[in-house]
Amino acid sequence: MTDLKTSRSPDGIELLFARSMILQAARSAGISALDTVFSDVNDEEGLIAEAKHIKQLGFDGKSVINPRQIQPIIDIFTPTTKEIQKAKAVMEAIAEANRRGSGVVSLNGKMIDRPIVLRAERVISLAKAAKILS
Repeated sequence: MTDLKTSRSPDGIELLFARSMILQAARSAGISALDTVFSDVNDEEGLIAEAKHIKQLGFDGKSVINPRQIQPIIDIFTPTTKEIQKAKAVMEAIAEANRRGSGVVSLNGKMIDRPIVLRAERVISLAKAAKILS
């Protein structure tokens, strides 16, 4: 922060460019993107807000500096039941279209394309890694 001549704000906006660069570099290299630590170990609410923000940006996880920070990060980056159900529905729609020999797939009136399938596969993979699915 000193090199940027700024200080850490509650929303972390001053880190957006650096985070974006890390994210793009990680994606280009085909590796996971992990965010930096949240240094206030007594501010769980701030940690959770920041972790949700970086997940929305596309990060795969967040570094921690205190054991108390582990569970909130796990909770945020582990797929929810709703996300898992949606991913399974996408994969079932793809399987059904394949059985019919159809190249067009939709679910609940929405077109299912390759990026949606890739996201669904990732959610299922994360759920399996978290031992939510077998």
